[in-house]
Amino acid sequence: MNMVNELSQLIFPQRCIGCSQLGFLICSSCRTSWHPHIYKTHIDNLEVTSSILYSPIAARIIVAAKENNEKNAQDLLIEALRNILKAYRGNIQTLTFVPIPSSKIAQRKRGRNFIKELCSQLELRYADILFHERRVRDQSGLSAKERSKNLIGAFGVEKLPRIFGEIVLIDDVVTTGATLREARRALLASGLRVSAAITACVAQPLR
Repeated sequence: MNMVNELSQLIFPQRCIGCSQLGFLICSSCRTSWHPHIYKTHIDNLEVTSSILYSPIAARIIVAAKENNEKNAQDLLIEALRNILKAYRGNIQTLTFVPIPSSKIAQRKRGRNFIKELCSQLELRYADILFHERRVRDQSGLSAKERSKNLIGAFGVEKLPRIFGEIVLIDDVVTTGATLREARRALLASGLRVSAAITACVAQPLR
């Protein structure tokens, strides 16, 4: 088996997901920027718990996982979320996680619902009830004010299943808070109270 692995490395050499250097899955230099911790942020009065500070390296890992379907990158996101869940207040079995939805265009392009898939791999109890009611602009490159305006009224809520316990939003990254704020608005409009949110990465300060 070792010989097979060594031969595979010769033919398809492994590169660091963060910087593309030959060697490890994530090199020691990039690992300093991808070091699971616990970060608390507040969006209005919603507490958000995150694991990794958002950086250019974190951005590349998220793109590799979300857009390129790279399993190793996805495993790093799962590692980051598990770090939060291990330290999370109370018993996560009493919570219902609501994944932030991708647009229908993004889901068709990727062939999957990314955050929903992470919930499944983390074996969380989740309710996939949020959806995009209208098209929105690509958020990258937009200012905080533009992102907030772009997402106003963007989410709707599917026919409600029975929700157990408190609702916690889950996403890959929070940068301005506009997406989580809109998700909570849509759920509140349907009579559901959101108690908190978790994300793998967080921009600090929120920009």
